[in-house]
Amino acid sequence: MEIKVIENINKDLFNIYENNSLPAFALSINSIYYQISGFNNGSSEYIYYGEYSADDAINLYVNFIHNISFKILIKIYEICTKLNADINKINIFQAKNIKGRKSFETLEKSLNLPKNLIDFIDKKDIPLKTTSLITSQQEYIINFIAEHIKYNDLSMQGFRKYVEKVCDFKEIIPENYSPDFIFPDTRSKSHIEIDEKYAELINNFKNIKINNLDSFESPKLNISFDINSMQDYENILSILENNKINIKLFYELLEKYGLK
Repeated sequence: MEIKVIENINKDLFNIYENNSLPAFALSINSIYYQISGFNNGSSEYIYYGEYSADDAINLYVNFIHNISFKILIKIYEICTKLNADINKINIFQAKNIKGRKSFETLEKSLNLPKNLIDFIDKKDIPLKTTSLITSQQEYIINFIAEHIKYNDLSMQGFRKYVEKVCDFKEIIPENYSPDFIFPDTRSKSHIEIDEKYAELINNFKNIKINNLDSFESPKLNISFDINSMQDYENILSILENNKINIKLFYELLEKYGLK
């Protein structure tokens, strides 16, 4: 490395993250200079790494980024395409187990998703499989999903189910989003009864959180609560004790429909 004054340098290509604590590093690829950190530094003086291949330059650059989120990942893919790098030699893709044509197509198509949808996928850490399902849809379907999350804060699991339902019923999805749109109820009688009893169970437990994370593919219930005092603890114990019969009846219902 050396300290070098570089007047003619590309400051934009690698400027995809905020980290003002790093000094201004630079390198060159095919004799073109690129700034890879310290983007708010207004000086023309850089710590120069030297000449790199596109693949090695990207791998070096990624080492400066502490958290590779979805938004950063798709931007790294975009840098790869602009520099004609070999995506199979980019370490972060291997580390994230991103391989195969379909996975990289998903990253490419994700660059054109609505900004709020990209932000949501990033924030909720939505699996690439679900993202791939979204990017394979027509534009109006994608926009319908993007509009829905503007007004509904879904969990990762809830979002996955919503996307799957949208894709199942895409033939009847309107061209323009409407909050009044309702999906047809195609649940079985058993599913409807379980959902209703589950809602009642959650209501009985008040400040205690109850979740089933796999749509009752298993009978596992996750029960969690917060306490700030011994009195809170005793109140929780009382609620749990008073609901023993409700838990018993709920598991009897699951057993009735062969889900336990």
